[in-house]
Amino acid sequence: MEYGQKLAVITNLKNKMDTYRPLSPLEVKQLEQNIRIEHVWSSAAIEGNTMTEAETAEILNGGLGATIHGKTIKETLEIINLNEAYDYMQNLAIKKQPIRNEDIRNLNRIATLTTIQPQEEAGKYRNIDVYPYGSESRPYAHFYEIPEKMQQLQAWSNEAQDKLHPVQYATDLHQKFVTIHPFKDGNGRTARLLMNLVLTENGYPVVNVNPSKPAREQYMKALAVSQQPNNDPQPFRNLIADYVETELKNRILSLQYAKKNEEEAQKDFKNSQLDWDKLQKEYEASKKKQQSKPTDSQAKLTKNCAEQQNRKKQGLDHDDGLEL
Repeated sequence: MEYGQKLAVITNLKNKMDTYRPLSPLEVKQLEQNIRIEHVWSSAAIEGNTMTEAETAEILNGGLGATIHGKTIKETLEIINLNEAYDYMQNLAIKKQPIRNEDIRNLNRIATLTTIQPQEEAGKYRNIDVYPYGSESRPYAHFYEIPEKMQQLQAWSNEAQDKLHPVQYATDLHQKFVTIHPFKDGNGRTARLLMNLVLTENGYPVVNVNPSKPAREQYMKALAVSQQPNNDPQPFRNLIADYVETELKNRILSLQYAKKNEEEAQKDFKNSQLDWDKLQKEYEASKKKQQSKPTDSQAKLTKNCAEQQNRKKQGLDHDDGLEL
């Protein structure tokens, strides 16, 4: 399928998702927490963090008080830092303002604050050259080019946000940022946060790259191809588009399931209301019948009175009282 067709499919899925009634606040809270955990876990795992998703959830739910057996303090701190950077990304998405280099530096600073040495390097542009893995002959942007290239990235971003499909804009921003690799550490985590910042502020679900070995290799290879001299971004665009499409389909299924549950609950409530109304009517009818029907004592008294009246008429009744 051509990339333009992929984007058209994604747009249709997004529009379909928007037609469903939103989840309840409780459901939204649970879903957002699950997505947050998955993002923090997967993004850290891609960079070599060995925490499992369950261990990541334990840390995020327990904070610094959670200790995971066999894991380093650095790995725990990476999880906590990335969780806080995720919060910052979400707050930026709410504002829906053009992306500034200051925001990018803040994302990186928060994501690496307690793990980078020295700490002052967090959020600062690097002052040495670094190389892609397996490409030691060709560095990322030279350190002295970074300020200018980041200004160019910001200018491109401000223009692209109004011209490109949100998914393409998010993908290209990710790719262009990683190609510059402006920071000493945390560039991949920052790039994935930037991508999801764009997706979130445009109403798309957060997309998390699968950190399994085959999926990670596919992700890294597609990125590497986009950074070659011929600069072919299409494999990476197609990969992220597939992730977005899958996530939209999953979200629609979730909304459909929630709608079905709500309809069944309303149906059950309506049926129970009908049953209750029926019981009420039966009770009122029974009560009315009981009120119109004399009790045993009332029936006996009525019978005795009738017999006395009948005996008097026949002259059989006499006064048994004492004479004075």
